Amino acid sequence: MRRQLQHWWGGRVRGPLEIRRANSGGCGHGVLSRAAAAAAAALVLGAALAACGGPEVRAPNPTRALDERRAVEVIRRAIIQEGGQPAAGRDVQLVAGKPIHIDVGVRGHEYGVVYVTDEDAAALGSAIPPANRQDERLRLVRAGAEGEVRVVLLYMGNYRYDDLAGESHEQTTITAERLLTRDVQDFITHARTQKFK
Repeated sequence: MRRQLQHWWGGRVRGPLEIRRANSGGCGHGVLSRAAAAAAAALVLGAALAACGGPEVRAPNPTRALDERRAVEVIRRAIIQEGGQPAAGRDVQLVAGKPIHIDVGVRGHEYGVVYVTDEDAAALGSAIPPANRQDERLRLVRAGAEGEVRVVLLYMGNYRYDDLAGESHEQTTITAERLLTRDVQDFITHARTQKFK
């Protein structure tokens, strides 16, 4: 219930912020000045907010993406785990007309994996689709003279981890590498199912 403040106008009505003088000698009662009353109210309000508030909201830990060299190692390992043989990277021409570098191919097949860095995305511009979110389908593009080369685009921004600068470790490198491994294996399974060259 909200507490009503009463002002003292010389009568006997006393409000909750009214104080008695220690030695009034029958001279009446004093009240807090408006400034003192405001200060007291601010203290009470501040104490109430401090008591009711939850823990401080902490900023998320700074993160970084898997670097390209490490990502290529993870991609090669994922292809092997899926029963394929990784092949050396190569340059191909996108159907859209721009060249793109396949970071890891699959021996005996035309398809491959591109780990798209921020620099790659800027250089390729509208020749490739925008990055997918982690809960969206992977992006596939066609390359080669007749579009016979299928390429999966794995955007580095989807494979982030804490750099251990914060108070707790929320996204480890292991988690980021597992996500990358899963995406590569999903692509290889899809390529086999669809009988890509």
